[in-house]
Amino acid sequence: MSAESADLTDLHWLTSAEAAEIFAQQSQTQLSVAQLSQLNREAGPARATLISEQLELRQRGKAKFSRAGEMFFTRVGLEQATDEVIAAYKAKRFSTTAKVADLCCGVGGDLIAAAEGRSAVGVDLSPQLALIAGANCAAYGRSVATQSVDAASVDIATFDAWHCDPDRRAADRRTTQLDSFSPTTEQLAALLDQNPNAAIKLAPATQVPQQWRDGAELEWISSRRECRQLIAWFGALAGKSTGRRATHIDRDGAVSTFVSAGDASLQVAAKVGDYVMEPDPALLAANLVDHFAAQHQLGRLLPRSVYLTGDAPIDSALVATFQVREQLPIDRKSLSKKLQEQGIGRVELKVRGLDIRPEEFLKKLRLSGDKAATVILTPTPSGNRAILCERI
Repeated sequence: MSAESADLTDLHWLTSAEAAEIFAQQSQTQLSVAQLSQLNREAGPARATLISEQLELRQRGKAKFSRAGEMFFTRVGLEQATDEVIAAYKAKRFSTTAKVADLCCGVGGDLIAAAEGRSAVGVDLSPQLALIAGANCAAYGRSVATQSVDAASVDIATFDAWHCDPDRRAADRRTTQLDSFSPTTEQLAALLDQNPNAAIKLAPATQVPQQWRDGAELEWISSRRECRQLIAWFGALAGKSTGRRATHIDRDGAVSTFVSAGDASLQVAAKVGDYVMEPDPALLAANLVDHFAAQHQLGRLLPRSVYLTGDAPIDSALVATFQVREQLPIDRKSLSKKLQEQGIGRVELKVRGLDIRPEEFLKKLRLSGDKAATVILTPTPSGNRAILCERI
């Protein structure tokens, strides 16, 4: 028994004041055998299992939600949910709208943010998820209406704007093929015809139709070192831009963004400069590395290299910047000697474009000292090099 397949009566109980009292009595993230046995006797096996599952999921949910301890999740729903920092950023695009629909709302990550200061309706085909989404909005003090219906059947024209997170699990397997999503491509197009003011959340690697590329703003959003989602913004939500955007959002909500349309020529550096930059996952996913490099007078180390280089640091969270100390041949003995001479005992090792396993290479380095450094093993215009550098 899990929340995603639970009987609705049991799920209503789980979100009730009676269950809240049970949660309040639990100081651990996992029930002991004795506690589970007692709860089985008092509430029944199904409800005891639900309590046990939520204790675990609430702990995991803290990575995404500040109020996870008051929320409810399914395992898949938590995995797919937009975290509250990204959701708050996205919701700013709805600032001039009064009534928003969140289709395929799941456990309510985006719905919570959309419901702040405006009327919001959550829609999900699963009655369990619709119930959970409403309860999670309540945890943030936001009142919403939720419906358990097919998203494609919603009269979307009655809303000012809408958001949709199509189900990306076809036949219980993750997919990036838009034709395998639910709602389907045709159903999404029909919804857009009824109301063009939309935000459609997609997996970062999704193959977007040419029509969307031409008429929407495509934004890849990264957080916590991963590209988390691709948003296709349509109509009034797209603003004046119909290009590609790469956005990085820090844990505290600070935003760094870069937008560009059209093409950019590849610039290759003649040598490794004073600084090496590693592009953010959102820049990579949006295919905007060369656009960013051109704007900041940077070049790639090699045509296929991920790394950029230049003679000045870049003040942007969309690149990790490293100040180059030395370049060395990729030889463990000479590299170990150099690190020991400089008292470097902690190394952040990065490997790109070479058949080297970082963990194995790092284990064989003889490190001693209390200083830290970054070592990048990568092809350069001068050949394969170990670049000893310092993260800025």
